[in-house]
Amino acid sequence: MRRIVWVLLLAVAGGAGAVGGAGLYGGRPEVFGIQFVTPEGWRMSVGLAPGRADPTRYSVAVSLDLVLAAGTLYSDGGEAVDLAYYAGAGATASLLRADPEVNGHAMLGLEAYFTAMKSVGLFAEMQLGQRFWFTPLATRPYLGFRLGVSLR
Repeated sequence: MRRIVWVLLLAVAGGAGAVGGAGLYGGRPEVFGIQFVTPEGWRMSVGLAPGRADPTRYSVAVSLDLVLAAGTLYSDGGEAVDLAYYAGAGATASLLRADPEVNGHAMLGLEAYFTAMKSVGLFAEMQLGQRFWFTPLATRPYLGFRLGVSLR
């Protein structure tokens, strides 16, 4: 297990410089995931999500999001912390499970970057959208969130 964690941390750290940013997150529906962000605002993530029928079985959730707006909420001139927001839209597909699922969502997030560690930040994000299942065919509203650490 320790090796897996180190490999993920090295992948995120290496990917941060290569694509513009990377991070680790947890939340709902994915309990753990990694993400990579391009300078153009595209975010690709892969996470583990518990099954709907059996929460002890996990599936792979793959997301593609686009940040449509971003800006600074607060900056103290480089003394302690910078706060920023972002908003966008995306889609997530949960694969490798008995009941495949897709959702489309809007997202709104807050980021805090600390002056002492300018390339490391914390983020919180809320997602709201519509969820679709294919076995049986069904739909319902989707509410998700992420908390994580981002590197840029």
